Amino acid sequence: MDVADDPCVPQAILFDLDETLLDRTQSIVRYAERLQEDFCSALQPTTASILATTILAADARGYRPRMELYQALRQRLPWRTPPEITHLQQHWERCFPTSSVARMGLQETLAELHAQGIRLGIVTNGAVRRQQPKIVQLRISAYLSTVVISEAVQIKKPDPRIFARALAEVGCQASQAWFVGDHPENDILGAAAVGLRPLWLTGVHPWPAHQPAPRWQIASLPEVADL
Repeated sequence: MDVADDPCVPQAILFDLDETLLDRTQSIVRYAERLQEDFCSALQPTTASILATTILAADARGYRPRMELYQALRQRLPWRTPPEITHLQQHWERCFPTSSVARMGLQETLAELHAQGIRLGIVTNGAVRRQQPKIVQLRISAYLSTVVISEAVQIKKPDPRIFARALAEVGCQASQAWFVGDHPENDILGAAAVGLRPLWLTGVHPWPAHQPAPRWQIASLPEVADL
C-alpha cells in the first residue's frame, strides 16, 4: 500500500537534530578526547572522562550561549596554561561537529522510514556552520528531503513559521506529518501548535508541570518506525 493511501502512516516526519538524532552526551565524550589530544601541553594531567564531565555541565545540553560556554571551559577545565577564548571557540566549531555521535538506531530508523516512502526532514535551531557539518558527520543526508536551520531562515523554533517552511519543502500538510523532538516547548508544543502530530523523545528535558503530558512519547528512535 502506498503511504498516501494509508491514513495511519504519515506522509512526512520531521526531526529535531541535537539530542534527537544526535546523542549530544556521547558527542561531548568524543569531543573531550579530541580536546585532550589537541591541548595536551596546555592541560594539567587529567582524563578525557573528567574533561567530558566538566564540558557537559558547562554546555547545558547546548542551550548555553556559545561565548559563555567558551568562557566556562577556559575557567573550569584543569589548564596549566589557559588558551585564548578565540582558540577554544575555533577548536569547538571545527571539532565538535565532527565528533557527532548518532542516537542508537538512527541509521536503521531513517532507512526503514525512507524505504516506506515517507519524506523525512530536519528542523533545527542553530548556526548553519555548526549544524550542517553534524548532519554530514551522521551520514544521513541521503534520507532527507529538507533541512531547515534557524539561522538560514531567520526563524527559530517554536515559531510556527519554521515548521510551516519545512512542511512546504516536503510538500505536506501538517495534519499528514509528525514531528519528533526532545524539547517540550521548542519541539513538542511548537509542533502541536501548527497541527503536526508531536512525538516526544523522553529522557532529555523534563516535561513542564503546567502542561498536560503529551499523548505520543518514545524512549528511542526505533519506536518511531514501530508507531
